[in-house]
Amino acid sequence: MSYRTKQGLIILMIDDSEEDAFFVKRALDKSQVTHAFQAVRDGSEGLAYLKGDGRYADRKTFPFPNILLCDLKMPGMDGFDVLRWLQEHPRCKVIPTIIFSSSAIESDVYESYALGANAYLEKSSSLDNLAETIKATYHFWSRCHVPVPPPNERCS
Repeated sequence: MSYRTKQGLIILMIDDSEEDAFFVKRALDKSQVTHAFQAVRDGSEGLAYLKGDGRYADRKTFPFPNILLCDLKMPGMDGFDVLRWLQEHPRCKVIPTIIFSSSAIESDVYESYALGANAYLEKSSSLDNLAETIKATYHFWSRCHVPVPPPNERCS
């Protein structure tokens, strides 16, 4: 199996808060790190992105991610549902998945890890703290080996 390393991360953020996505993108941009960043509004849209369905079929515009940032509490398909789906799809469950949630409830943290999350970060209401968290997260994962995308850059 091949791995990507020493390249910019391709980050897919699954979060119903456009404001949170905006601030994460801003934090990444301020860090002046090499990255591609896409955000979708819920779990269903996140799975469509991973599967390359519909508008997400164009991988030049919507590159296959090598890191997922996923909120837990979203209407419809939530972050737990996304984690369950990932576990059922071997080619996708290897994508490092970071839960990025406002919840610090112990049972949410436990269930996230039990369902395969690689990290659990609590969202900060301070822009400076958010920027520092995103920067540290980016720098950690950019030093890690991550799997190359599945064939045809799709999970099915």
